[in-house]
Amino acid sequence: MSNSTAERRAGPPVPDRERKRSAAVDGVRGLCALGLVFTHVAMISGLLGTREVPTGHADPSNAAGAFLASGMQVLAGVFFVLSGLFLYLPFARSVIGGTRRPDAGSNFVRRAVRLLPAYFAMYVVVLLVLNAEAIDSVWYVLRPILMMHIYDEVLMHGMEVTWTVPAMVQWYLALPVIAWAVHGFATRGATPVARAYRLMLPVPVLLGLGFGWLFFVDIREMGTRALFWWPMGLATFIGVGIALGTMVALSQVSPKDTPKLLRLGADHPNLFVAGAAVTLFINSARPFSEIGMDDVYSLNALVTTYGLFGLFGLLLVTPLVAPGARSRTVDAVLGNKPVAYIGRISYGVYLWHFAVMHFYLQGENIPGSEPLLPIFALRGIAGFGELFLVTAVGAIAVATVSYYLLERPLLAWGDRYTRRRRERLTGSAPSREAVPG
Repeated sequence: MSNSTAERRAGPPVPDRERKRSAAVDGVRGLCALGLVFTHVAMISGLLGTREVPTGHADPSNAAGAFLASGMQVLAGVFFVLSGLFLYLPFARSVIGGTRRPDAGSNFVRRAVRLLPAYFAMYVVVLLVLNAEAIDSVWYVLRPILMMHIYDEVLMHGMEVTWTVPAMVQWYLALPVIAWAVHGFATRGATPVARAYRLMLPVPVLLGLGFGWLFFVDIREMGTRALFWWPMGLATFIGVGIALGTMVALSQVSPKDTPKLLRLGADHPNLFVAGAAVTLFINSARPFSEIGMDDVYSLNALVTTYGLFGLFGLLLVTPLVAPGARSRTVDAVLGNKPVAYIGRISYGVYLWHFAVMHFYLQGENIPGSEPLLPIFALRGIAGFGELFLVTAVGAIAVATVSYYLLERPLLAWGDRYTRRRRERLTGSAPSREAVPG
């Protein structure tokens, strides 16, 4: 193969600025994953207060630490905003630019390869090591495979945070349907701006669906778990991602029409990050609820917290994807190699950190003749500093093994498969996306 042919297949060189932005997106994933580990360890160590104890109420063990840990729950919204953005971006770009629609099959394969193998590998380990004595039926084993376990009252040990996987898989299936539904309407727009506005039709619908689900959950007394774990509860954050993805697509196709929000994000990235920090602080203050607790206890508090999740994701992600955004502070904090590396393995860190806590807190009973205790029954056994160090280091170590032995090879295969598929469909190699996904 000639050098020129190789260059065409590889796509255009990625500018240094784009590499920094890619590292920053990885970095924000890494910091958010570590922040959620911080919050979950705070719950199990007793740093955060709770009402889920036999006595009915337990105060936080440290007021300042609990204040910070409770606010970090808004970090979860970032992952869903990014998912909505990068899933919708190729479709929006094709409609706004009047080009061929992206191959939904290739996109789904790439996302499925990213999400499912690591999840199933983790599931097999925790099933055999942490839950073997609790197996009482075929359905017990099949529920996580079919991704129905999030609707159970009691989750398997080590599977406590895996609600994100079935929720995102269902959104991976839903977003192409949403894109198909709006396609005809959007393509009739006379200009790129008109087509972009039409592409945002699902956004208010999803925002309304998310808040509507909140009120439904409250009326039915289903608990905050149904609100934040079930796919319907993520609609608002996916909607924010769709809005950002459409705006990014418009800026790529027609730079002169770059939306004002992205222009502001490019001109004042540090201001957006500061706004995200203020949002986190407000959530830490627990409006209409109790400071330092692991949950919120009123409808007003739920509405406020839910809105803060979406606002935080919008403010933090916008300067990372705004064209031409430059911030030495953001690059230094999010784009440095250690943080960007944790971002690349962040999915594994997130998947494994509850299992690591089980291994550490119940290791002497593994394997045992009796089922292990639920994770929240272990509250207060280890102090926060000790448990966070063990959990963070252990999760990073296991995630590193998972990334290099499983995730990265499968992602490389997925990229080769989707590239060959796109070449067959279009007759040419696909171009490289300007914004990393």
